[in-house]
Amino acid sequence: MARSIAVSRKSLSAQVADTLRELIVSNAYAQGHQLRQDEVARRLGVSHIPVRAAFLQLESEGLITNVPYKGAVVTRLSVAEIEEYFDIRATLEVDLLKRAIKDIGADAVTRARKLVEKMDSAPPLRWGELNWKLHEELYAPARRPITLELVRRVHDNLDRYVRIQLSLAEDNRRRAHKEHIQLIDLCEAGNQAKAAALLSRHINGVRDNLLKYLRQNAT
Repeated sequence: MARSIAVSRKSLSAQVADTLRELIVSNAYAQGHQLRQDEVARRLGVSHIPVRAAFLQLESEGLITNVPYKGAVVTRLSVAEIEEYFDIRATLEVDLLKRAIKDIGADAVTRARKLVEKMDSAPPLRWGELNWKLHEELYAPARRPITLELVRRVHDNLDRYVRIQLSLAEDNRRRAHKEHIQLIDLCEAGNQAKAAALLSRHINGVRDNLLKYLRQNAT
């Protein structure tokens, strides 16, 4: 008989990283905000040790930058960096979808549709999380966990900016909702070419709308 293996719970530093990640992507800690270990430890009720480890984790994900003589700050992305992140999204996600589409089962389609329903009425703080879960459902059958993790990190870095794009006009949110439904329909039908083309337009449309706004409002 195979011996059971105990699985440890998520470490305290990982829990701290999860909390800080949400504070950053929700703009509770805005870009450029200086993160002090003692302040974060006091706010979260933990010691400095898990906070220091969480800082290192979020730095590796690109959400925190260490600035000489200032310490850890929330990363501020330039317009060029945002554009590049969207280009990475388009490249990697279209490839994942093409690989996944033949193996997307009925259960995954059902879960994806339920996520879209939740997104339609979700507050801004929840929308990004649900959006990632939706895309993850469609990409996971590709069985490319390294690429999927890279894409997740890109989503985390862009989430606060995507929320800006959605807030610019109600039409943006309605368009995203419509395109998500169409994408699921195409995946269910197994139409790889049309699904890939729609996903590319979807990502690039958000990019172009957001970059136009950022350039017009650059300070």
